[in-house]
Amino acid sequence: MLGKFLKRIREERKITKKKLAKELKIDPGYLTHIEKAERKPSIKMLFDICDSLDVPYQNLLSVYDKQLDDEQEDYNYLNFKSENRILLIDDIKDLHYMKCPSGLNSVSFGLRISDDSMDKTFDKDTYVFVDLGAPLHFEDIGLFYYNGQILIRRLFIHHRKSLFLHADNPKYENIKIKENDNFYIIGKIMQ
Repeated sequence: MLGKFLKRIREERKITKKKLAKELKIDPGYLTHIEKAERKPSIKMLFDICDSLDVPYQNLLSVYDKQLDDEQEDYNYLNFKSENRILLIDDIKDLHYMKCPSGLNSVSFGLRISDDSMDKTFDKDTYVFVDLGAPLHFEDIGLFYYNGQILIRRLFIHHRKSLFLHADNPKYENIKIKENDNFYIIGKIMQ
């Protein structure tokens, strides 16, 4: 997944392989191997690539050793993975630390649920744990950015292309993701 993501970012920025390889002081063939997922860059090289492409390393590190399956390929997961967004915390006075729950070693942070949209699964004011950048499968619960809102919802895929965000509480309507929506998958809620 890392190689495809790097290639997408490089092409969106209209940077040739040759130019990026020259900046990184590597052979363009090595960069081709990375983009085809035939090789993984070292962590140092990944950080250098992030510097050259001007993207936060955490977003690329989150896909470093992950593979897309057919379902994620079908709904174009990488189109909804943001390479240049970071989580913003508004109130530093309300930060807390806790021991990472057993068995959830890939989580990046905990988040308190502030509404009842996922009531059948999570109660309001309980904590969920987020694995930043983890790919989601059909019916996985994720953390999403949707048109200025941060939402916790289930991901539903209709006809392999259309995405819906589903709340477990029936009083909330499904949200169909449209092409012009400002939508990103932030991470997967781990249970």
